[in-house]
Amino acid sequence: MNLCTTGRWLIFLSSSVFTMTATGQAWPDKPIRLIIPLAAGGATDQAARLMASRLGDELGQQIVPENVTGAAGAIALQQVAKARPDGYTIAATANSLHTIAPHTSRLSYDAIKSFTMIGSYAAFEYVLVTAATSPLTSVDELVARARKSPGAVTFGSSGVGTGNYLAGALLAQQANMQLTAIPYRGGGPAMIDVIAGRTDFMFDVLGGALPQIHSGKVRALGTSGAKRTQLLPDVPPIAGSVPGYEAGGWFALIGPAGMPDDIVRKLNEALNRVQKDPDYRRQLAGLGYQPLPGSAEELSKRVNAESEKWKQVVEKLPCDVVPENCKKDDRQQ
Repeated sequence: MNLCTTGRWLIFLSSSVFTMTATGQAWPDKPIRLIIPLAAGGATDQAARLMASRLGDELGQQIVPENVTGAAGAIALQQVAKARPDGYTIAATANSLHTIAPHTSRLSYDAIKSFTMIGSYAAFEYVLVTAATSPLTSVDELVARARKSPGAVTFGSSGVGTGNYLAGALLAQQANMQLTAIPYRGGGPAMIDVIAGRTDFMFDVLGGALPQIHSGKVRALGTSGAKRTQLLPDVPPIAGSVPGYEAGGWFALIGPAGMPDDIVRKLNEALNRVQKDPDYRRQLAGLGYQPLPGSAEELSKRVNAESEKWKQVVEKLPCDVVPENCKKDDRQQ
């Protein structure tokens, strides 16, 4: 066997081993279960199912979505954490379940160490909206009013500890103002009260708020990204009024801790190929999201950095909001 032939043989052998599982079978050789820790039907669920369909095509194997709800995503993630790390049980997760929830709730698993980070597939920004009839026309005016009358300005959210709640808390801390938070049982009820003028403002996922903005029911004062977004090019980023402000979210694929590196690599590469497809990007934009390709290592770094960021925000919240902070105050006295 000459050198050229030997080289081709080694490449073939390497690619074959790359897709083999511990049992000696090629991966994937059966359908893959995709747990979605969110309710069916919403834009987030639609994005996960869109990704799953395209990813299945790339892998040549069906990916079966399954919505597992309850305990703000904790029940679903507990199932993932306990699953065999063989690549046949993965999850489409959200950033808040790993970077915020650990600091506001007691979890039965480690939000980072119990999982294998595979790769991200979509990202979103929040938009700060107020009623169309509100006297507030800019973030600067909102900040000035809140500083003049501490606690008089109210903001709604999907509940304490949720992403849009923390977006409001971060704004209050960075702008050095006191806001009154009004948590609701979901973003829908919060938006109803904002439209009616009963609550001054709220942060909503950009894609979800577009219908209310375009219909004139609410006014967009600012977006939470570092730059203007193409979805609302006339709306300035909040960072223009509150330097350094940035909040948002993303969705990613994860699996149980201990997944084989070759399976993680194959999933990540397929996920990134999906995000290059113009049709996928167009459909994602229709849901109000944008692609977020990258390596598994980049995702791990992002999770750790954002977890530390939100930890610092949560630690400054009143102890009636985060009971654990009451215990910290007692220990400090």
